[in-house]
Amino acid sequence: MFHDAGKTPLIKLLAVFIAVGLFAYPCSASEPVPVTGDALFLGYDPDADAGENISGAICFDDHQCILVADEMLAIQKISLFAADAMPTYQAGPTFGQFFGDHCTDISRKKACDEVDLEAIARNGRYVLVTGSMGNKRKSGKRAKERWFLAQFLLNTNGKPHQGSLQAQSKRGLLKQLFGKHSILQPYLEKPLQCGGLNIEGLATLGDQIFFGLRSPSGRDEGQAYVVQSPDSILTAPTKQQVEPTHLHVLNFKASDGKPLPHVGIRSLETLGNRLLIVTADAGVSKPGSRKRRDDMIARCASVPEGKNLENIAGDAPLTPRLWIWDPAKGNDPVEIAHLEDLYSDEKLEGIAVLGNPPSDAETVDLLLVIDGQKDVPPLALLRGVPVPP
Repeated sequence: MFHDAGKTPLIKLLAVFIAVGLFAYPCSASEPVPVTGDALFLGYDPDADAGENISGAICFDDHQCILVADEMLAIQKISLFAADAMPTYQAGPTFGQFFGDHCTDISRKKACDEVDLEAIARNGRYVLVTGSMGNKRKSGKRAKERWFLAQFLLNTNGKPHQGSLQAQSKRGLLKQLFGKHSILQPYLEKPLQCGGLNIEGLATLGDQIFFGLRSPSGRDEGQAYVVQSPDSILTAPTKQQVEPTHLHVLNFKASDGKPLPHVGIRSLETLGNRLLIVTADAGVSKPGSRKRRDDMIARCASVPEGKNLENIAGDAPLTPRLWIWDPAKGNDPVEIAHLEDLYSDEKLEGIAVLGNPPSDAETVDLLLVIDGQKDVPPLALLRGVPVPP
């Protein structure tokens, strides 16, 4: 069944099928193929709407995938049937209660920390998840529980390995990842509307963790930031034992060579020794009332130009774009695809490479994760994405 059949009429789903050419295979890199299946995150507090707020995915070689949502501690395994002409998935177990005191009852929102899971990554069979480490979007208030980073081992039977959980939730310690960089320091624990820190991308390469920032960003210069950290952050006991991090300033350019303004990173994924990057708007919605606006301006007082709330999204959202980047070379990312038609104004929040493509693969297939869907299901496939050498 379609994940939200009660809210999305069948005719909308049929419109999606028609828009992508009835699933011609292989399709171009700009034509996602919808993936349908069971309702996601059943058993979670319905007020959390976790099934409508999917924010990331990883997939293993056998097409067993793990999804996260940015409500509660929402983590779920699915089985993906990607080879079918009309691909589907089957919902599997949820892992929220594996986090112990952080989540004791998935049926009650107050029993799970609101860590705002915005990204997921993997290293072999290890699964890594991160909170946004940002303030609340609507109110602009601080949210200490969102300073959250955790890793666990997934057994070959698809279940978390008991005793493998490492959870780092010391806010002062995690702030060391970003606070040592002068570009980022003013934006820690500030509202998103004035460029406050917000993580939406996560990837691993060896013993290094890469955090992709939606915000802050160099809005006028077409710049976005990636922070690279040793994975020792997961077990560092004190702030003094946090190893130094490296800040990557990435330049994103439009097809005419000009900077792509207002761009932020929405997802990262490992491909060999390189990273795939999803970009879209860095900005967020404006405050819902004059009182909230005034409150945010007060919270932004120490941010450069913070009183202007410059990180407000415009009327026309940026098209989701996919790039490839080599951290070792330090060059600018290269665009390899962008979304069109019904997906051009959807929120692409996560990608996962399917299968085990060789290092010299000329194309890859990706699972796409759509957050807060309008007219499409939360999952889609993007087949035959070209990979430059």
